[in-house]
Amino acid sequence: MRNLQRFFALATLSVRLLWFPIVKCWLRREYYGKHLNHQQRRRQKKLKKKLKGYVVLALDRTQWKGRNILMTTIVWGNHALPIYWVLLGQDGSSSLALQKRLLKTTLKLLKPYPVLVLGDREFHSPKLALFLKQWGVDFALRQKKSTQIRLSTATDYQPLSHRGFTPGTRQFLRHVWVGKQSQLGPFNLACRWKRKYRSRGGTEAWFILTNLSSLTLTLHFYRCRWGIETMFKDFKSGGYHLESSQVNDARFLALFLLLVLAYSLATSLGYFFSRSGVDDYLARLAEHQRLYPRHSDFRFGLYGYLWHFALLTWQPLATRLMACKPHKRLFFDRGLAALSLVRSTLQLPCHP
Repeated sequence: MRNLQRFFALATLSVRLLWFPIVKCWLRREYYGKHLNHQQRRRQKKLKKKLKGYVVLALDRTQWKGRNILMTTIVWGNHALPIYWVLLGQDGSSSLALQKRLLKTTLKLLKPYPVLVLGDREFHSPKLALFLKQWGVDFALRQKKSTQIRLSTATDYQPLSHRGFTPGTRQFLRHVWVGKQSQLGPFNLACRWKRKYRSRGGTEAWFILTNLSSLTLTLHFYRCRWGIETMFKDFKSGGYHLESSQVNDARFLALFLLLVLAYSLATSLGYFFSRSGVDDYLARLAEHQRLYPRHSDFRFGLYGYLWHFALLTWQPLATRLMACKPHKRLFFDRGLAALSLVRSTLQLPCHP
C-alpha cells in the first residue's frame, strides 16, 4: 500500500509530460496515415470520411463519488479518448473561465488539425461559441430552451420555447443573434425534434448553436457526442469502477492518468479485433430484441487478453476435447487462427 501511495505521488505521472506526447504521436499516425499498413490505411480513410476530416472534440463533465471532473475527449469511432482534464473544487457546473482555460490547452495541442467542438447544454454560453469562433474552430453546442434568440429579420428576442416548435420539426436558422443581454452573433441554429413512433421518440427538441453550414451536417456530428457517455460508463460501472477508489485528489489524478492509458490501449485493440472478424470468438455479439451492440470495443480489447490467458491455462484440456470431435476440425482451425491473430496483435507468444 505504501509503495502504491509513493508511486501515485511521482511527479512524472503528469498529463503534459507523459500523455500529451502520446496524443501527438497517435494523432499524427491516425490523421496523416504514416507508418500504417494497407488494412490500417483503409480503416483510417473510412473513419476520416465519416468525420469529414475533422478532429472531433467532445467537452463534458462528470462526477465520481464527490469528485467533479471536466475533460475534453477526441471522438474515435463509437468511443471517446480522453485528452485533457481538470478536477473541479466545487459541485455542479463548471464556469466559463475554466471551460476556456481547458479548451485553450487542448486546442494548442491540436493546432495543426481542423477541430470541431461538441458540447451539451452545460456549455450553452454564446460567449463560449464566440471564443471558439475567434480561434477558428467549428462548434456544435446544444442550447437550453430558455435561450433568447433573435433572427436577422426580427427586432425582438424570444426564448426558444416560445417559437412554436413541435415534434417532427427540422429547421436550420441562419444569422441568429443569441442572448438578450450579450447579443452575440451571428450564428446558425439547428432545430430537431424527433417525432414519436410507437410511443418512442424524443421528449424534447434539440437546439444546437453552430457555425456549420447545414442541418444534416450539424446533427451528424452532434450524434458523435454519445462516445463520451460510453467512455464514462467504461470508467465507472462498466469497467474500472473508478468511483470505488479511496485516494486523495493528487493520487486520484495520477490514478486517472493510468486508467486513461489502459483504456486507450484496450479500446484501440478492441477496435482492431472487431474490424478483423475475430469478435465472434471473443464475446457474444447480439441478443434477441437488443437495439444496440452488447459489447463495446473496450470490452473486446479486454476479452482478447482474457481469451488468450484462459486458453493458455486450459490448453491441454482444450486440445483433448478438440481431438474428440474430428468432424468439427474445420471450425476449431478457424478459432485457432483467430487466437493466433489476437496473440500477434497483443504481441504475445503463440505457444506457452
